Amino acid sequence: MSGSPADDNRQPSDESVVPNSAQTPDVDGWVLANAAEVARNIERHGIPTTWSEAAERLRRTAELMSCPIVVPDDGGKLTPLPQEEAPLWQQVGFAESVACAAVHYAGQPYYPEDPQGSRVEIAIPWGTASALVHLLSALLVARLTVPTPCGDEDCVGAAHLLSRLSLDVAFELSRDDDDLLGEEEMVGERVYLLMRSCDVWQALDLLSSGREALRLAGTADMENLDLTLWDARGWLFGPHEEAL
Repeated sequence: MSGSPADDNRQPSDESVVPNSAQTPDVDGWVLANAAEVARNIERHGIPTTWSEAAERLRRTAELMSCPIVVPDDGGKLTPLPQEEAPLWQQVGFAESVACAAVHYAGQPYYPEDPQGSRVEIAIPWGTASALVHLLSALLVARLTVPTPCGDEDCVGAAHLLSRLSLDVAFELSRDDDDLLGEEEMVGERVYLLMRSCDVWQALDLLSSGREALRLAGTADMENLDLTLWDARGWLFGPHEEAL
């Protein structure tokens, strides 16, 4: 980590994390338990940070996620929406999403340590994301056209995944053009959208195992398939990781 070991590498005592009126002991404990992991996840992407900076990111994010959500009615009165029993920051993997956001904010891709199991939303370039959706659609057609012993199972998996990823793309398309193409949407000098790591991993797995079905059915260009898989693996695993 950056700075002197005495200042940055040693976890502060509870007294150095000063709570304010908006904080609760639950938030404080969560911050203390996860700050080192967030700092580590940020630093393994080559971005210097400190334990204190990671703790502050966690605290501010938890406070933001704890704010009530209100909607105006026809008369202009603000009505709070029902809240989930557990705050969002208590969900499994939320701390990793804080690290991921910090890496994206620095303009770099985030690579989960467990791509298959992580639900963190990673940056995937628009062209790659659109190609994955197109190829999954082609795979669904191919599985129905060329039945295989595991065809039914693959069809169900491809259909569910295609639905989720299509929603991701549709949500981004519904945004304002200025937001969509803003500089803050650039990671690795490419405009991106967010997709869950586990969904991207599943897409790669389904498309890799369905390669022969795609070839026999003729529903996809095989060169485009190989290029898309290669590009998506780079954004999921990193440039120096082995493929699936």
